[in-house]
Amino acid sequence: MPRDLHELIEGAYRSRRSQTRTIVDGCLSRLPHYQGLPASLLTEIRESILTHLAIFYRITLETGRPLEPADLEYSRRLARKRATQGIPLGEFLTFFLVGLSVAWEHIVESAGDDPDLRAELLDRVGAVLSNQTHLMTALTEAYVEERARLSRFREQDLDDFVQLLLAEEAVESVVEARARALGIDPREPRMLVVFGLPRPPAGQGSSVGAQDVRRWLAASIPTAEVWVGRAREGFVALVPEGVSTKSIAGAAESLLGEGVRGGVGTPARDVEGLRRSAREALRALRIGELLGGTKRVRRFRDVALFDLVDIGSERSEEFMRRVLGPLLEPGVSPDYLATLHQLSASNYRIKVAAAALGVHPHTLSYRMKQLRRRFGFDLEDPELRLRVQLALLIERGRTGDAAAADSG
Repeated sequence: MPRDLHELIEGAYRSRRSQTRTIVDGCLSRLPHYQGLPASLLTEIRESILTHLAIFYRITLETGRPLEPADLEYSRRLARKRATQGIPLGEFLTFFLVGLSVAWEHIVESAGDDPDLRAELLDRVGAVLSNQTHLMTALTEAYVEERARLSRFREQDLDDFVQLLLAEEAVESVVEARARALGIDPREPRMLVVFGLPRPPAGQGSSVGAQDVRRWLAASIPTAEVWVGRAREGFVALVPEGVSTKSIAGAAESLLGEGVRGGVGTPARDVEGLRRSAREALRALRIGELLGGTKRVRRFRDVALFDLVDIGSERSEEFMRRVLGPLLEPGVSPDYLATLHQLSASNYRIKVAAAALGVHPHTLSYRMKQLRRRFGFDLEDPELRLRVQLALLIERGRTGDAAAADSG
């Protein structure tokens, strides 16, 4: 290397701290994520700039050789660290683009009008561009790899968290610690939603993941953050309080198909509430599956009566048969059961129930007498009315009466 070029590079190398200040000031003025960073991290950033300026002067300009894996090891570690810290890739790489610009402009200015020095620098442009490309590629690869690794861990952490919400034996302090580690503030009002897992065609695995569901929900609810994990029971989502079931159902159908079912728990504002909301959402999902009908997503508050009678259980089935048994026997006209349904729905107002059934009120009064005489249904008894109403709820869910279920 010519002596004057060597001295030029040495002078630029010795002034690298002032160049670092220029690079940091320029980047902080234009990169939002770096503004307001703690002093400790800014010190670390300055050290990384000094290291990369040394690589630029000592390797690229002095030797002109390509960067080797050992030369880039520090850069890769730095990229992985910035990925872990959540610094955006674009802003991270901007430091290196600005750094090259500042360093190159500085050494060109230092060369002045000396034609020999400028010619020597021009000969090194190819090496500078090649090594800069190599460096940016290594930084990007390391950053993306680390983000992918972190994403896999985060997905697993979310899955573990929603499984804890649904577990009966989970310890609240553990659930709260997991929530805060994921950046979820349990005090923020949220609802839990559980979607039944999609059923893929025979012989094929499902290609839909929790992050797919999250993206679709986030697109339907753009004003708030949404978390989604996967449990044995289905996809579990935390959504803001007050989101409409129409928005939730629309997003789910777009991704999981028209057959998807979902349940929504009541709003929660603490860990205990989140666990309750999760159990309610799962129960609403199960009740919706029993009821069938056109509603894809049901709120627990809308099916709480079905939960009260423990619909779908052997106990509720036994209760329903004990109350309505005589009307379920073969050969008994279905008009009697339909009569009970309409009387219950109309609060035992004869004219309203008769109109709904399409019969004369006298005909309905006759049926009521027959119900008392033949089957023992004394509908003047308030306690019997309550038992009948509960039994009819169970019977409605048991038979999948979609029209009646969707009217509730």
